[in-house]
Amino acid sequence: MFFHEKTYDIDELVRHNMHIHSTFSGCAKPEMTVSNIIKTAKEAGLSLIAITNHDGASKKNELAKERKIILEEIGDEKDIKILVGGELSCTGIGKFLNDEECDLQMDYKLYTLNHFHVSCWDQPEDKSPRGYAVQMLKMAESVIEMRKADCFAHPFMAGYIKCFEDKTLVTNEYTDNELGDIMEKANKKEIAWELNTSAVLGNPEFYHRYFQIGKEVGCVFNVGTDAHKLCNVNSRQFADELKRILY
Repeated sequence: MFFHEKTYDIDELVRHNMHIHSTFSGCAKPEMTVSNIIKTAKEAGLSLIAITNHDGASKKNELAKERKIILEEIGDEKDIKILVGGELSCTGIGKFLNDEECDLQMDYKLYTLNHFHVSCWDQPEDKSPRGYAVQMLKMAESVIEMRKADCFAHPFMAGYIKCFEDKTLVTNEYTDNELGDIMEKANKKEIAWELNTSAVLGNPEFYHRYFQIGKEVGCVFNVGTDAHKLCNVNSRQFADELKRILY
């Protein structure tokens, strides 16, 4: 498992970009070849990146095969550390797209809970903001209990829920105690929490609270830009905005 030394120094955290999509993700731009990603990350002065392509209902367990191809493309690169993982789907409470053997082959297991726009995702019976908040908490707990995860991708973010225009309606439903409890459970299993740059910038009030609670609990944070194009590979460009919001 990947679980780095705990730090809340944003300048240190942004030297890692732990959420990058290559052309194996259908939503990534054609420019997102492995060689272009590595070149851009090195030019930005990053020391560690994770390539985390999407899984999908139509490509169950394909990530393991894709990983082998990507490793061949990386070759003997030594100037930057590269983890070849996946953005892995928990589609409902205790439901996953891949067999566990596939997920375990990933260098970095980044689990997502909130792709509610995808047809295979379970919607809560209670489709209120509180209903979605509770659903995501229960899904997170099932990942903690059932899978060897490394990190949660864009946690608690409601951007993919189509029925609410104001996405803060969902994040406002989480109590401090609920956030603290789930973060503490993850911490005991050495599961980190993502500081997803788009999520933080899009909902600053919530993610300030999330970061402060995480510090109190003593959890590990990883920065990820969810890069689908080369201009977002450089996580260091977001340092000042992250510090303004989170500190």
